[in-house]
Amino acid sequence: MTIHITKGNAKTDGRDFAFWFTGTIEKWCEAKGIPFDKAKYGLRNTDEIEIKWGMYKKNDVRDVWADCSDKTGMSILIRGDFTFTFREKNSPDNQVKVRLHNQGDYVIWREELEHTWKMDEDSEILTLRWSGHHNMKDKK
Repeated sequence: MTIHITKGNAKTDGRDFAFWFTGTIEKWCEAKGIPFDKAKYGLRNTDEIEIKWGMYKKNDVRDVWADCSDKTGMSILIRGDFTFTFREKNSPDNQVKVRLHNQGDYVIWREELEHTWKMDEDSEILTLRWSGHHNMKDKK
């Protein structure tokens, strides 16, 4: 029965992968030269979803735009004050800011958007990414 259960701590389990603790861990291990241990990573190794427990300090900034991806993203504020800026790759002057400042505030964005962020307070954010290909039907 224990092969059907994986437990751990989100704050510590993602240390090797920029705090992503669930996702394509086998690929992440390969990219970083870390031996992959199926028993150690258990159900955290999946192609279905990626999950990150982000811990940031006040005034931390991502000043380089995160590229568009093949996944839909969602960030949920656990605590703190966090501001995202989004833009379409071919419309760099058309930007939208989204501030998460109440516990439980969230934002979901499609795969064709780039983003940056800044911390207005020490913050913890839970971020999820999943295949956005099913969303492509909505665009037609």
